[in-house]
Amino acid sequence: MREKAKVISRNQPGNPDRLASVLIDFVDMENPPVRLPLGSDTVAAIEAKIASDKAILERFRSISVSTDFAKTEAA
Repeated sequence: MREKAKVISRNQPGNPDRLASVLIDFVDMENPPVRLPLGSDTVAAIEAKIASDKAILERFRSISVSTDFAKTEAA
């Protein structure tokens, strides 16, 4: 783990000064989000996860929704 950290150290895409500025603005933001993804690497990782989850939903939608009560059973 330390070796990996050495390799990426000072090679991160994020700018700490810009991060600090965003965080300061975030503190004063009205209705801020619960989570604030910061950095292009974070956005890319989240987008990849969303795409993966979407593919799973599309593939298994019929199985996923098959566990609901029938409409007549729920009443």
